[in-house]
Amino acid sequence: MGSTDIYSIQRRVRRTYELARLRRALMGILPVILVTGVAAFVATRPTAPLVFGLVTAFAGAMMLWHGKDPQKAFLPGVIAGLVPLGLALGAGALHTCGAGSCSYVCVPACVLGGVVAGFAVAGVSLQRRAGVWFWVSASGLALLTGAMGCACMGSAGVIGMGLGFGAGIVPGLLRRVFGKETR
Repeated sequence: MGSTDIYSIQRRVRRTYELARLRRALMGILPVILVTGVAAFVATRPTAPLVFGLVTAFAGAMMLWHGKDPQKAFLPGVIAGLVPLGLALGAGALHTCGAGSCSYVCVPACVLGGVVAGFAVAGVSLQRRAGVWFWVSASGLALLTGAMGCACMGSAGVIGMGLGFGAGIVPGLLRRVFGKETR
């Protein structure tokens, strides 16, 4: 067996391995696609949930395919993002958005959902003693998942969720950077 044969076998094995990982990642994002479909069905304006859902699915597939900390952050990030998504869609279903009514009901729901999602990501990250890539990956997926619902209110909903998320995650980040865990 020549060296050319060994290299071609190695390439074929590597390609098979990567395709199996990609298939597993695509299977892993099926719940995100389901959530996107439900959010688009429930939302008054389905375009935003579809766009953010596709971005979330793509980012999630890349994280699951890559492995390591991003792969571990996939589920906590998506679950944390379901809070602002659910609150935004629920608030939107409670009333008809008008000229000023969204700023009284929907935007505060997005802010509250962002705070809860930030606390959730920080809590899981601290509990796992996770690295920076876990924090970044879980935060990104939580924000993208929540944006599926909060984008229906326009940029104010997404900005409100982001500010709330920041307020929720900062205590955890400060604890990670400056605090020492006691046990």
